[in-house]
Amino acid sequence: MRSERWSPRTADLTLPERVAWVLGDDDGRPVSTLTEPAGLLVAAAMVELLLDASLLDAGTAYRRGPVGIDDPLLSWVADSLLAHGGAKSDLQHAVTGNRGAQMIRRTMDRLVERGLAGREPRRVFGYLAMPVFGSALRVHEVDALHHDRAAVRAVLDGEEPDEAVAMLVVLLHHGRRVRALSPADPVLAAKRARAVAMGHHVPLGVSQDIRRLVSPTVGAVLAALTATTVIGSER
Repeated sequence: MRSERWSPRTADLTLPERVAWVLGDDDGRPVSTLTEPAGLLVAAAMVELLLDASLLDAGTAYRRGPVGIDDPLLSWVADSLLAHGGAKSDLQHAVTGNRGAQMIRRTMDRLVERGLAGREPRRVFGYLAMPVFGSALRVHEVDALHHDRAAVRAVLDGEEPDEAVAMLVVLLHHGRRVRALSPADPVLAAKRARAVAMGHHVPLGVSQDIRRLVSPTVGAVLAALTATTVIGSER
């Protein structure tokens, strides 16, 4: 989802990649190797697919839309959703468990492929002195990350968003990740994000999309995922 407000280096990111990207640490420390954002990434992918008409909401089920999918990550999400008929009642099985862990790995892999982040081997010792081997992601394009996080913070501070930034703010609100953007006033930022998620402070067309499609979809995905704890690690 493109926007003139994003850094030229990150202009082509999909919405799930954008979520993972802006949640990266300002100091360039690991973007994320935790499984907690899995539901948010799945929701972001579904929002982009629905807005692009690559996926259709048919009431009790999702159906493949008339617009083709070029991005491999979005294509994988659509195939996962539709593999068992696309029934909304089956949403939890379509996006949890292994699929949730895979969603994180695939999203982070895309950031690495784009040259925005890189993998760094690490060893962490806990109180049991058990070595845990894995890999962390470290941001390479720190200036681009600062630019994009600042663009989101500006909206949280009161600037009117365009469609792309508005959709990201809606996702951050529902995922309770507004504070991760380090806004100047976290309380006011949370109120602002909630208002945007209700369709306020945005152009009419964007407001209609948020109310009829985006917020209900994100809410449904996150509700389905709360019943399952996704356990995954970089392998």
